[in-house]
Amino acid sequence: MNTIRKYGQSFLLGITFCLLFFVLTFPSSAQEAAGVDGKVGTAQAPDTSSDGETASQINDDLGDEEFSTDSEDDSAKPVFTLSGKIGTLHGVRWNGSEKKLEYGASRSIAQVKGEVSAGSSYAVISAAAEYNYRNPARTGFRLNEAYYRYSGEIWDISVGRQVIVWGQADGFRLTDVLSARDSSEFIALSGDDARLPSDSVRLRFFHDLFTFEAIAVPFFTPNKLPRFGFEDGAKNDLYYIDTPDAYKMPFGSVPIRYTKTQSAKPKMFTDTEAAARFSFFLPGIDFSVSGFYGWDKNPRYVKSGYAKKGLFNPANPLSPLNPYIPKELYTTLNEEYYRIGMAGIDAAIPAGDVTIRLETAWVGGRYFEPKNLLTEKSVNDLKKQTPDDVTLEFNAPLKKHQLLMLAGVDWIKSSWTLSAQYFEDLILNHKDDIERPMHKGFVSLNVSKTFLRDTLKLSASGVVDINYGSTSSTYSVSYALTDNINFALGGDVYTKGYDGKGDFAALHKISAIWLKGTFIFSR
Repeated sequence: MNTIRKYGQSFLLGITFCLLFFVLTFPSSAQEAAGVDGKVGTAQAPDTSSDGETASQINDDLGDEEFSTDSEDDSAKPVFTLSGKIGTLHGVRWNGSEKKLEYGASRSIAQVKGEVSAGSSYAVISAAAEYNYRNPARTGFRLNEAYYRYSGEIWDISVGRQVIVWGQADGFRLTDVLSARDSSEFIALSGDDARLPSDSVRLRFFHDLFTFEAIAVPFFTPNKLPRFGFEDGAKNDLYYIDTPDAYKMPFGSVPIRYTKTQSAKPKMFTDTEAAARFSFFLPGIDFSVSGFYGWDKNPRYVKSGYAKKGLFNPANPLSPLNPYIPKELYTTLNEEYYRIGMAGIDAAIPAGDVTIRLETAWVGGRYFEPKNLLTEKSVNDLKKQTPDDVTLEFNAPLKKHQLLMLAGVDWIKSSWTLSAQYFEDLILNHKDDIERPMHKGFVSLNVSKTFLRDTLKLSASGVVDINYGSTSSTYSVSYALTDNINFALGGDVYTKGYDGKGDFAALHKISAIWLKGTFIFSR
């Protein structure tokens, strides 16, 4: 961990020197093909104009005009901009176990973003400071983005900490595999807020009909996950990953004691992630073909351990009907990261007020938990009549291939916005040997309407797990007091599916009502 941090700091320090050097020395001679605002991310679902052009095409045209003017001015001076926002959110939830209301969320965040552009050079740095009463692990300072971009006539290169967004899905991850996610916070946290930047190099080439980009990520950033329930203090958190407390045997349940260890994270040059994407802009359709070879952002957990045995009835050791049985299972979970591959395609098809979004991805080499925890040999060893401890053999996680598919439609008319999606997650070589089912399906719906000259907005969104019927939904009403000040009242609701199962079942205890205030500034 210290080695990764040291390399990362050196990487960012080098970026800072490059930033200063290029801003001061490079002339104004080229276009910034990513758009006038300098943002890296792309829209999840492109809007449409009245004549059917996509928003991305319109922005590209505006960007070309802007930078063709700059290329004629070799004496352009650096232009600095500063923006940011201050937000606070507080929510309450019903603690069913204690039958009382308690804080479900309480956080305040200040974010600042500084940008400088001079001719062909552009640089940005953004950071945030957070105080989180309910989730103290998030309290502190973090660097969100810090990268430099140089633009040529038909190309640009970005180096540094940046967020790169791929695909057309809203809320689901198919081809969008470059940015890690923070899953340590759930309440009133949008998908964009949960993205973690990566230290990467991005090279792009532009043409009227297509864009090609190649990306290298030398420093691996994993997903930030909630703690396991057996870790110290985890059960004081709002949400934690539950683990079985006992293992069922023919004679009863045996308690399990856990230990967590961690293998070294990827940190060598040979561990660099690589990705490439072709994006095409044709009459009536925009589509992209992408590929990725890198690390799964979630680790696999390789198990090892042993069982302590003892007499069924220690008070009567001489009884012939007093067998030796397992008394406790000691299990170590070792966290390991591994390589995966991804190949995908996504498309946006505008048709008047409607935009159809399609996306599919093949993910190869992902590991899943086996259906049976222990090997048959270990189960037989546990039944043997001996007082000796038994070394346990666990079935290893199994490698499978996934096919992810999504179809969505967006409708924007006057003050109404409607979005609907269907997402399918399919295991291609499922042999009834892993814990998760072969097929998972989800339906999502998002609807919103604005009133009072777009100052008042009502919105509702939700996802239904069609396998078991568990749900996740958010409802809110927001009011813009001024262009800079906004207040919102809302709630997040999670429900279990039948038999208490489903992808959202474990989140039902964090359903909450919240109030949020945001102040935005720029100069």
